[in-house]
Amino acid sequence: MEKKMYHFTGLWDAPVYGPSSKLVSSVVYDSRDVIPGSAFVCIIGEHHDGHQFIEKAVTLGASVIIGTSEELLHKKSTIYPDVTFIAVTNSKLALAELSSNFYDSPSKKLATIGITGTNGKTTVTSFVYSILNALSFRTGSIGTAGIWDDKEKKDFKQTVPTTPESPDLQRVLDYYCKNNIQAAVIESTSIAIEQHRLASIDFDIAVHTNLTPEHLEFHGTMEKYKQAKLKLFSQSKRAVVNLDDPGMSQDILKFSQSPVLTYGIQSNADLKAEDIHTTANGTAFNLVVNNKKYYVHAPLFGHYNVSNLLAAIGASFQLGFSIEDILSVIFKIKSPEGRYQVIHNLAPFKIILDYAHTPDALSHVIEAVRQSPHRKLIVMITGIGLRDPNKRPLMAQEVEGLADEIIVSVDQPGFSNRRDVVQDVLKGFKNPAAPNIHTKLHREDGIHYALGLASKGDVVLLTGIGFGGYQIIKDQRVPYSELDVIQNYFKFPHSC
Repeated sequence: MEKKMYHFTGLWDAPVYGPSSKLVSSVVYDSRDVIPGSAFVCIIGEHHDGHQFIEKAVTLGASVIIGTSEELLHKKSTIYPDVTFIAVTNSKLALAELSSNFYDSPSKKLATIGITGTNGKTTVTSFVYSILNALSFRTGSIGTAGIWDDKEKKDFKQTVPTTPESPDLQRVLDYYCKNNIQAAVIESTSIAIEQHRLASIDFDIAVHTNLTPEHLEFHGTMEKYKQAKLKLFSQSKRAVVNLDDPGMSQDILKFSQSPVLTYGIQSNADLKAEDIHTTANGTAFNLVVNNKKYYVHAPLFGHYNVSNLLAAIGASFQLGFSIEDILSVIFKIKSPEGRYQVIHNLAPFKIILDYAHTPDALSHVIEAVRQSPHRKLIVMITGIGLRDPNKRPLMAQEVEGLADEIIVSVDQPGFSNRRDVVQDVLKGFKNPAAPNIHTKLHREDGIHYALGLASKGDVVLLTGIGFGGYQIIKDQRVPYSELDVIQNYFKFPHSC
């Protein structure tokens, strides 16, 4: 077990009670993770206040306690005189800074690419990861699709679905450094940025995909949501910006102090895709760079994925690779699990899984699916119990009139009433009682119903937060496998 000596009087401009120097064995924010010598940082969360677990942390062997309640910490220091107590103004920022320091600032030894936006983060992360590794630039990725080194998915602790808490993130970056990984692609959510999980990382490149309403249950307003994402660009050396996005592209261009590369399909961007058309096994287009055209054929579908690919090309170019070298490996790009994922060999009809859980993302994937040959299009949409209720009826508005059969179900209900969530979605339909609109309170039942409606030549599109490995029911993460649910249907067919 490695330990590091700290002299806390010089680390922050903050009151220190107890010994001013300590050997630290780990940096943690969950008292259950404390080992002898840990620095325990008290985080005030939505449901728990870390200050309530100080005694437990000390009992387990924590040698340093960091928090924001100076009066409480001072009092505890008189009870535990051998423990160092530090009163900071922002414990989440302190957690990020101490975590980076503990691992000797691993991000400074890596090329770091942060991907932010409402939709497309996971796909762009996967495309950048694919391109850089195909160019023999050893790259790891961190995000919704898990934590990967340059070859495989790793079994690192990931307590949040996308951007890990700062100690977990720094631990992964340290692993990359020790294993000669050269770059890290990090999905950077607005919540993670606002909570300072990325505060200690000076990104080489920040990539913007788009901005549409999302996470308003956390941020409160679109302006606060946008301002959170903009912070990423103030801590990056270069930027890649989607000029087609009205949500925040102009804000980045106006305020960014770093070199910016733009991309787009409708706009006159630095990287522009023209003459896009679908083929049997992907999409072809002309890439225009500095008035020079390159023919590109990529294994992806939908204009929105062409935009995602342009973002990945832009990030790789900003990292120093030539357009010619980047395009030479485009055929090797891979989409992440659950993003326009086609399920083969189970049925005489096509099954497509897509993570689309915002109105904008749903609109894009339906547009892409409708371009492929099909007899009947069957779409399942969901309302999310844990997210902004105002978004639920918008999902209905995006699909109405574009699918032959529509199934409405529920994702991540949390403590929400499933029937209320479904009713919120139904409010978005002009005619919610239409015979082609069906409701199922559980995702599994919705999937089986959708599959039961399909026959040869049809397409079944299953959207929502299905692939992540769990559903949050009340306050529990209940294991869930989308593929198991689909496979079970064909093992034990249900009638409609």
